[in-house]
Amino acid sequence: MKKSLTKFFSLIALAGVVFFSSCGSSDDAVAPSAPTISIADAGNGSYETGDSVTYNLTAKASGGVKILNFTKTVDGTESAATGFSNVTPGDTNTINATFKVPVTEAAGKTVTITVNITDNSDQSASATATYTVVATGLGGGGAAPLVKGSATLTMGTQGNPTDPSYLSTATQTDGTIGKTFKSSEAVANQGVIDIFFGATNVNGTAAAQFGTTALTSMVSPSEVTGANLWGTPLTSGRATKFAASSLTDVNVTAIDVENNISSTTGNSVIAIEKGKVYSFVTAGGKKGYILVEDIINNGVNGSNEANRQIKVKFAVQQ
Repeated sequence: MKKSLTKFFSLIALAGVVFFSSCGSSDDAVAPSAPTISIADAGNGSYETGDSVTYNLTAKASGGVKILNFTKTVDGTESAATGFSNVTPGDTNTINATFKVPVTEAAGKTVTITVNITDNSDQSASATATYTVVATGLGGGGAAPLVKGSATLTMGTQGNPTDPSYLSTATQTDGTIGKTFKSSEAVANQGVIDIFFGATNVNGTAAAQFGTTALTSMVSPSEVTGANLWGTPLTSGRATKFAASSLTDVNVTAIDVENNISSTTGNSVIAIEKGKVYSFVTAGGKKGYILVEDIINNGVNGSNEANRQIKVKFAVQQ
């Protein structure tokens, strides 16, 4: 009898445990998935003071949106949060939106944008993106590849193995803009050479030398091939296109370079003049402007002229 009563009360106790456990399970809400958020710069990350940065935002909060905002951090100081007026609190759908951040900082600053989302369960997530403020003429709102800067070079005479008459407009490994090559170095470096400076006849063909009737010209390396009068022939010179421009200097913005230079038209040979600006497009699709600052000994020594030099300054896409 005693054993039976003990078993009976044990069953009652077990039933109570099951009952209270079941009640507790039915009252517990399942926590929603944590929110997610991402941000991407629609441009190239380099902007000038006065530009606006456009960001693409994607967010998801299955527990409902409680807070969605962004902050800006400069030199370790974070701004007050700015909310998004087009986002409805409680929204559980995926949010795809764009927003703009004005660039008010000085050149040289790096700015971090942080977007934050919190759901109704106080679960949160954040994402960051950065942009760099660059000097005027080097940004362009991120809509075009960055124009790195300009350089001044002095070119040598045609075919002279000791004077540079070939130009690479690319940014070099040491960070300098542009590099000149002698005729004796041309073949070994033809993979990076963009412009040859040489003498042409009126019809654009190669002239024997810089004489009083020869034109000082920029020539596509693709034309300096085979046996001709343009010094050391290249075996696989790259194609560059040139065109005249109405500009008077190369203090241009990235938007000017991208939007105002055609990548489909141009000439492989163009006669140049002191003080004039010309556009060019390299074989790699990089656009730029080049200013002829000076042409030294331009047609003063007759057919045996050996000291004509061209001083140029250029700005080119990175």
